[in-house]
Amino acid sequence: MKVEIWSDYGCPFCYIGKRRFEKALQQFPHKDEVDVMFRSFELDPNAPKETRSSMEEILAAKYGMSLEEAKAANDRVAEQAADEGLV
Repeated sequence: MKVEIWSDYGCPFCYIGKRRFEKALQQFPHKDEVDVMFRSFELDPNAPKETRSSMEEILAAKYGMSLEEAKAANDRVAEQAADEGLV
């Protein structure tokens, strides 16, 4: 079986998903028959390459949320990453 995974390597959700896929694949009885190809895809090609804003400020502006909501969202992502052993 061939599996192609397209993801943005700068996206925390993509990275968490990659780890989850790898864990699931290890439990798959036919894992040796799976050929995985990772491909890159830039989710937001117009995103600035550099910024002086915090992650919370960027999220708040992009998604129209308060700084508190953005911090809570960022904390949830960090918690998911920790659950997967990424931090």
